[in-house]
Amino acid sequence: MVLLKNKILLLGFGAIIIVLAGGGYILWQKNIRAEQTLTETTQQPETQQKAEQINNSQSVFAVPDTSASAITSPPPSMDGINTHTESYGTGADPNIITLGPKVGGHPGWEPYRHKPGMSFEAYTDGSPVLAPFDMVLVGFRDTSTQLVSGETSAHSDDVKLFFESASPDWPGAYLTVYHLLTSPLLTGHTQRASNDLMAPPAQGYQIFWDGNYTISPTGNATSYGALIGYKVKRGELIGFAGTVPAPDNVGTHSFADFYFDVPDTSVNPNIQNGDVHLHLVQPGSFFYWKSYSPNADFPSGVLAYPFETDGYKLPAEQRDVNYKYTSKK
Repeated sequence: MVLLKNKILLLGFGAIIIVLAGGGYILWQKNIRAEQTLTETTQQPETQQKAEQINNSQSVFAVPDTSASAITSPPPSMDGINTHTESYGTGADPNIITLGPKVGGHPGWEPYRHKPGMSFEAYTDGSPVLAPFDMVLVGFRDTSTQLVSGETSAHSDDVKLFFESASPDWPGAYLTVYHLLTSPLLTGHTQRASNDLMAPPAQGYQIFWDGNYTISPTGNATSYGALIGYKVKRGELIGFAGTVPAPDNVGTHSFADFYFDVPDTSVNPNIQNGDVHLHLVQPGSFFYWKSYSPNADFPSGVLAYPFETDGYKLPAEQRDVNYKYTSKK
């Protein structure tokens, strides 16, 4: 009888040991899974982590490796980079951005449908507009006109300039700047002319959200004296900011808009005519920006803010809206 009781006690004790051991194994497995989950979370792809963090003051996405750009990583130092995000206006319509982050510009300012670029709110009427990088004028279009709403009539400035990048960091990229009053690159332009929007003066390469193509001069385009082929360097004058009627026709709004097309191996499904490998990007979140001055050190790929800032001013004669370049270079 005593022997039987001892066996029962041993069996019971063994069962307890097995249960405890099994419980410990389960807890160990849970810890392993928790550690694996933590590791996987902290080892997300870099672009995904950036996507979760992005806003106008932080690092932008890395440029996709499939892009023609030579830049696929952030600057080695963020000193002086992205310091004027307060000047970002309405961004591009995210529905037509086909490369890089879709959101950018001033938070809460909704773009109109098919808006291709981002405005910079750093200008007054006639303020100088500067080149973000080295580039060549390849075309222009003038859709400036008189807008009539009821009994109110107001002029809207919309000189457009099309440039091809001459920067080795951005081969094959294009910049369009619009809502200009005039430009030193249009040597015969009459300011604030009212044009027929169905057949505006235009010449050379034309770039839009859904197409890109070259045209011969239309309308009175030849009278504009466009310096097609003229090269401007980063920080040089390219135009003067125009004005448009403010909302509800109360006063005017002065600014300039910029959109960039960057080549990529993928196909842009929006392009109906022209190079299908050109993609619109969101300027405020695709690029890094820095204030221009002649002595500023620009890391590879960083663009210059297209306005005078941080004490830098163009020479006095170039701040006159009647200033014109005189020859190609």
